[in-house]
Amino acid sequence: MGKKRSSEVDESKTHVKKVKVSETAEFNGTVFKAMLKEPTKAMKGLDTFITTAKKLPCPDLYDVVEGYIKISMECSEIFKLLEGDKQMESEMLVIFQSLEMILLRTASDLSHFSMVGSTIVKKVVSSYMKLIQTSLHSENHRFVRQCLSFLSAMVSQGADTAREVFSHFHFTKGLSALAKRKDKMGKPDVRMAYTQFALSFLVSGDNATIGQLLEMKDFLPDILSSGLKEDRISTVNLILSTLQTKVGPNLLSQ
Repeated sequence: MGKKRSSEVDESKTHVKKVKVSETAEFNGTVFKAMLKEPTKAMKGLDTFITTAKKLPCPDLYDVVEGYIKISMECSEIFKLLEGDKQMESEMLVIFQSLEMILLRTASDLSHFSMVGSTIVKKVVSSYMKLIQTSLHSENHRFVRQCLSFLSAMVSQGADTAREVFSHFHFTKGLSALAKRKDKMGKPDVRMAYTQFALSFLVSGDNATIGQLLEMKDFLPDILSSGLKEDRISTVNLILSTLQTKVGPNLLSQ
């Protein structure tokens, strides 16, 4: 009897394992799109999408990012999840992260889908920029970091999108507080995400955008004058190298 029970347990484990493998194998663009349309499955779909997208590109893994944007170039199913009067931060976080995962690819190995990236940026700028700006004042550090990372990914699509984000983003004095939101344990924090957002304009923007950025008194100066000594060496090096390669030539050309 003991052996039989053991055999049954093994079979049960094998069955569960097969089901999990099957679910993962079947998660493609079409399945993801269908899940987004079902309220009870949308968030699970986004979580699975993000988890998978972080591993891509990978030759042994189905490219769900490419699979999805091929059949939904406007990513309308994801944007539809932002509709409604009240959005929970936890839901907005995964929505923004999902869109960021797409943007990171359209700015790199999926650059032939750059139109998808531009479409996402245009949609966010025209309909959701106010929502993102408001979200930057949240007390949830992880959520604020995600919003800033999403903005950086939008800028990284190229000079045109950098200009578009720059012209629609309200650089208020209240944002300077983001440069001071540091993690005492040295983990990735709001300040780092804010710094990367600022540098993204220097990396992807054209001379006109960079020139406008340098004229602002409360953006880059806030970052450079608050907490630079406590930043990681890698962050300091990134700031210095970006300023050297992007700001120096820009100043000389003026």
